[in-house]
Amino acid sequence: MITTELQALGLSFDEAKVYYALLQLGGSYVSAIAKKAGVHRVVCYKILDELVARGLVSSFTKSNVKHFAIESPAILVRKQEEKLKQAERLLPQLLSITNDLAYKPKIQYYEGLEGMKNIFEETLTATGELVGYTNLADLPKVIPEDYLREYAVRKIAKKLKTRMLSPHTPAALKYLKTYYPKGFDQNLVEILFVNPREFLFEYEITVYGDKVAILSLNPQERMGLIIESPVYAKTQRAAFQLAWLGATSFVAK
Repeated sequence: MITTELQALGLSFDEAKVYYALLQLGGSYVSAIAKKAGVHRVVCYKILDELVARGLVSSFTKSNVKHFAIESPAILVRKQEEKLKQAERLLPQLLSITNDLAYKPKIQYYEGLEGMKNIFEETLTATGELVGYTNLADLPKVIPEDYLREYAVRKIAKKLKTRMLSPHTPAALKYLKTYYPKGFDQNLVEILFVNPREFLFEYEITVYGDKVAILSLNPQERMGLIIESPVYAKTQRAAFQLAWLGATSFVAK
């Protein structure tokens, strides 16, 4: 329907009806245009004045009665072409702003047990390796054991590689046997244990993709957050790699 097409060119629903009616009449006075368009006379008059102001319609007086006539329809098309050119000129500036925003961290805050589970669920969306720091002895104190088992099963099923540093304790040493499925691919999980007196991690920090998940291991806090930032994630991953190399060197000795 032509009125729909006219709306696509920037006219409102009623403007399109009035414009089309005037186009069909070839020029007329308000009452006739309003009747043809199916709008109230007062509304029609207001719309016509607006169309005149936009250069789409002209007005003149004939026998002391104000008449309206359509200007060339090419004007309507040309105005849209001008808007397109204006948008194209503005595009580089808009893209510049978007690129700037890409480097501003997005932070999501989580509270309570369900919130902490949500952080774990989010890490399962990773498409690459997960690396970071944890305390395997303390983790079951803040996350239910049945959920930890379910999470480990799904992570292994997704073949997500994990490398973590954890304080060396008897409970931590039993973690994989306790929570991971029997016969799982051990190439998918690497844990280096560090001196608990020097490196007693009280937060779990997991780096994956452009995100860093931070989870309190204190049962009194039950909170965490996810920071999405390519720059921050890259920095945290580099710091982890340095720590991993140091821990590997210590183990080798």
